[in-house]
Amino acid sequence: MRNRSLRWLGLITLIVVSLTALTACGGGALAVAQPTVAPTVPLVKAPHQLFDASTKPAAPDKVKEITLTVEDKTLEVAPGVPYETWTFNGTVPGPTLRVRQGDQVKFTLVNNGKMQHSIDFHAAQTPWNINYKSINPGDRLSFDWTANYPGVFMYHCGTPPVIAHLANGMYGAIIVEPAEGLPPAKEYALVQSEFYTQPGNDGMFHYDGGKANSIQPDYVVFNGYANQYQEKPLTANPGERVRFWVLNAGPSVFSAFHIVGTVFDKAYADGNPKNVQSGMQTVTIPPGGGYMVELTVPDAGLYPIVTHAFAHPGKGALGLLQVGDVKADASMSH
Repeated sequence: MRNRSLRWLGLITLIVVSLTALTACGGGALAVAQPTVAPTVPLVKAPHQLFDASTKPAAPDKVKEITLTVEDKTLEVAPGVPYETWTFNGTVPGPTLRVRQGDQVKFTLVNNGKMQHSIDFHAAQTPWNINYKSINPGDRLSFDWTANYPGVFMYHCGTPPVIAHLANGMYGAIIVEPAEGLPPAKEYALVQSEFYTQPGNDGMFHYDGGKANSIQPDYVVFNGYANQYQEKPLTANPGERVRFWVLNAGPSVFSAFHIVGTVFDKAYADGNPKNVQSGMQTVTIPPGGGYMVELTVPDAGLYPIVTHAFAHPGKGALGLLQVGDVKADASMSH
């Protein structure tokens, strides 16, 4: 009898876990968890602006001049959660940069923040102690590098403690197109990342180092804001080829990138065309890594974009791909 009871308990547990996952997966949108503790003063108003996930081919010139400016800025990371971010060019993530393999990048970092900051391009081959050094507020740093490898790469601040600079928003994606170009497709860039928050006495939320070092995120998001592509889905047409450049900025959580109701025709680790995989259901992206996935959806409908680590869609890592002329209905919210 005891063994039978244990078997039933195990079965019930499995059903509950499965239903929880299916609710997140098949039901589309989830309500984002709200902060358990709020600031004791009125919240700072920081209206959210949709981060444009669409991306266009690189300009034809062989020399790309890129400037990133560090700026401290209060941004919402979820509804009702104004957060003190450290940014590149005023957004989290920073702007999606795009060059072509073989291009020379003439780069300048401008530090308008309140502390030392730096830059680290995962796409570059350049001495860390020279070009990735920290610079003081008010200073700037310039150097050149060549984009030798194609793919989707991370750029970020590398000033210690790096985990704090990443968790506060200092990251972005740079796409290096292969020299031979890519077939036409509708393209989107998504950056997954985490926020670890605690309330301040200034009406804002701030970085919680204890949560970060214990890997206990309050929010896991795409392009800097919880669930922002639910009410405003990314769109495509039936039969249209869609290409996603996906970067996992971390700082610590792995991504299991998946789009419900689809199969990735082709997938490329780090976005390099030489790393081709076919018929992929989910791709694993480590912190600091990337993937390019391509798919063609035959039927009109709504297709949830998630990380299949299902503790995290409920924390904001969920959007929608809307294929054809369809609308989200009440069943997509919980």
